Amino acid sequence: MSLEVHVARQAIFDRANTVVAYELLFRALPDATSTTRNDELASWQVLSASFLDIGLDSLLKGRRALINVPRSMLLDDRIRSLPPDLVGLEILENVKPDAEVLSACRELRKLGYLLLLDDYTGRPEFEPLLDVVDWVKVDLRAISAADSAKLARQLRQRKLRMLAEKVETVEERDSALAAGYDYFQGYFLHRPRVVTGRTLNARHNTKLKLLALLGADQFTLEKVEAAIAPDVGLCYRLIQYSNSARFGAPREISSLHQCLMRLGENETRRWITFVLLPTLAAGRSSEIVDAALTRARMCELLAEEAGLKMAKSLAFMAGMFTLMDALLGAPMSEVVQQLGLGEELAAALLGRSQGPLGALARIVESYERASPQDLAPHCRQLQLELGVVADVYLRALQWTAEVTETGVPSK
Repeated sequence: MSLEVHVARQAIFDRANTVVAYELLFRALPDATSTTRNDELASWQVLSASFLDIGLDSLLKGRRALINVPRSMLLDDRIRSLPPDLVGLEILENVKPDAEVLSACRELRKLGYLLLLDDYTGRPEFEPLLDVVDWVKVDLRAISAADSAKLARQLRQRKLRMLAEKVETVEERDSALAAGYDYFQGYFLHRPRVVTGRTLNARHNTKLKLLALLGADQFTLEKVEAAIAPDVGLCYRLIQYSNSARFGAPREISSLHQCLMRLGENETRRWITFVLLPTLAAGRSSEIVDAALTRARMCELLAEEAGLKMAKSLAFMAGMFTLMDALLGAPMSEVVQQLGLGEELAAALLGRSQGPLGALARIVESYERASPQDLAPHCRQLQLELGVVADVYLRALQWTAEVTETGVPSK
């Protein structure tokens, strides 16, 4: 019997908020939520897909892959066929440090593999593993803040690298940073700090007007032209883009209107997206931009797969806007209010929509978290097979890798 597997990735950040690795999250959906025998089989299939079918360039973008390994995989000679410079092996918390396990860890380290101890809580029976690993992961949801800080002090004395996982808020990240943790994993990046009484950055005035147009019910090229006209830099970039080889032979440009007409509405939406995202996210990790683009493309492709009768551009915007709070550094409710988003899009982003647009937004969020219990009902609503979502995710990753490298959004 074949086993359907699904792979997603979650970024690991260093103290400078730079992505240093991705943990590959895999599940034999819809019912697997822990490392069972089925998940072990899924691990081998995902490894095969990641290294042979998908390709590491699209999936990892030059970073290291962190992979959960149960005891049987740790002792399996096949694990040694993986490239040590690209792989980190996470030893699961239920792997007992017997002589065979410790010997395998020493051998793997000699071969150049990065070894991590997963979900360490300070239990003395697992201390022998501290002598044979490089990184230790501490689950901030499993122990108190005081205990996580105490663990950090103990691990630092052993000169081990420490990774705080399940960091859900900026405040938790700041606390772990102060405690001395080296790396961070969780959804803190997508949850900006709430500051009472603030408004969106006025210096982004032109860009915010364009952003509002993207999410508005009434989008016209005339409104785009009016918003772009006062910004010399945007005018130059629009002319340059409209005269790229993608749209045929270069033409003599006489007006912004001519450029916009040459692009058309859908292509103009895409151009605005690629102009705005990097500048709006200035000072934040590029991972936010990549994640927003991947979600946008996922929603666009899923809407097509589900046969939804909505504009592809609306689905694209829904996916992108799920991370607009992180991009702008403001709560989602404030983003929706300040930008005057259309009713359907606003409802989807605030979690109040029971319609297809809301389902698309929840699907991309749930898949990114490898959360089958949240993913399955929304897939049923849109009559989407889970395997289709997995395929679309990988296609979206590859598309994002392509456009961030070339700067040209493919059709």
